[in-house]
Amino acid sequence: MTYKNDTSICPLCQQSNRCDVKASTGCWCLNTQVPQALLAKIPAHLKGVSCVCNACIARYQRQQSLK
Repeated sequence: MTYKNDTSICPLCQQSNRCDVKASTGCWCLNTQVPQALLAKIPAHLKGVSCVCNACIARYQRQQSLK
């Protein structure tokens, strides 16, 4: 699998992460806790490059609530 090295792309699903951390008002990602299990799935070369998207976080939380 080829991964894009782009700060606007989620490192897990390769979709837009809608991060706007450089905005003067900040971004949703600054106030969101990303589960460690998701962080562990990020390929090494993409760690610290871009944010996990809100959709991946929500999907993970739904899956956890079904357990």
